[in-house]
Amino acid sequence: MTTQRGEAPDCISLGGTASLFTLTENSGIGAITGTIDGAAYGENTSELTSVGAHSFEYTMYHVFLDKDGSTLRTQDRAVLRTSTEDGASLLEVEYTVVEGTGRFTGYEGTFRSRGWLSTPEGKDAIAQHAVGVVRFAGTICRA
Repeated sequence: MTTQRGEAPDCISLGGTASLFTLTENSGIGAITGTIDGAAYGENTSELTSVGAHSFEYTMYHVFLDKDGSTLRTQDRAVLRTSTEDGASLLEVEYTVVEGTGRFTGYEGTFRSRGWLSTPEGKDAIAQHAVGVVRFAGTICRA
């Protein structure tokens, strides 16, 4: 939708990549480029629950910080599919915006990421210092 000069758009298309590193068994950080150009911090808010062979679901929250000082806070649902052979695991996250500041004030919605982590096999994979990359996409809109 078109806006008048100086007004925020009704919706923002989010897209980009994040290079991530786990800090502890329950937290990690990432450098982000794209619509959000800055960093993110994420933390698990539940235990991993097995949902089948080598697949685990859990909840998280993230704080995304743009270089202009704007932030997005999210409550998330994640699925980790650990590797059986090559040391790479698939990570999929659905982020639901619960708060925005700066240019994200008043926005809500859900966006997703999908990518790879270098982790060992099994439930303890998330406890290791994994590195990885995810691609995120989606749209958030003014409430």
